[in-house]
Amino acid sequence: MTGRVFTADYDKQDIMTRVWLPLGAAAILGMGGLLLNFPVASFLAAFLTFIALRFWPLARDNRPALTLSNEGAEIDGLGLVKWNDISSVEGGVVNIRSEKRPALDLDFRRPIADVFQATTATRLRPWEIRIFKLRRDGKLRLDLSKVEDNPDEIQSAFRHFFSGLN
Repeated sequence: MTGRVFTADYDKQDIMTRVWLPLGAAAILGMGGLLLNFPVASFLAAFLTFIALRFWPLARDNRPALTLSNEGAEIDGLGLVKWNDISSVEGGVVNIRSEKRPALDLDFRRPIADVFQATTATRLRPWEIRIFKLRRDGKLRLDLSKVEDNPDEIQSAFRHFFSGLN
């Protein structure tokens, strides 16, 4: 096993108001502005198209949320953490209302700000899926219910890569 990628979808809650509604309004305003010889409507249509394109990633499915390799774990929104910077990986649960969902808790040998290296996965936008949460005790919790893959497969992959060094 040289590497494993686990995917998640973006939060689709705002896709209608941020992508499809501006595109629809831009089409109507753009065509109306051209047919009625009203250039202001065409400029407004261009602006609405820009807004829709800005939020276009919301329409994307299966974004890599977690990538495990021999080098380390790359968490979308945080970056890469090397295996030797992780002191323990433990199973846990996330309580959402009265439902318990599977999670993994990562504990680090150094402060979190020092262990993560910037990668292309470091940039986090407001609409992107966040599978992580920083706990009060300094551990990082990964909510496995947000990932498309089976939580048992993710835990197995973590055990495989993490046990190779410890």
